Amino acid sequence: MSSSDNAEAGVEPRQVWWLWVVYALLYAVAIPWYWPEGYRGPLVFGLPLWVGVTLLSVLALALWTVLVITRFWKTEPEG
Repeated sequence: MSSSDNAEAGVEPRQVWWLWVVYALLYAVAIPWYWPEGYRGPLVFGLPLWVGVTLLSVLALALWTVLVITRFWKTEPEG
């Protein structure tokens, strides 16, 4: 991947504001604060709906972290 493919290549991930916006949104979905108290909804694999949404959000967080590390976290070659 050349630096022209990604305008932010070589920049520390912590300095890219929109990466943090995605993290904040994924965390907001993962924490079930927006579900009504006592709400179960339909069962997903035997678990309440909010548990399924939380598990999918945690998986999305993990995949997003992998993407950020592989795409933005550049290390200098040793030597």
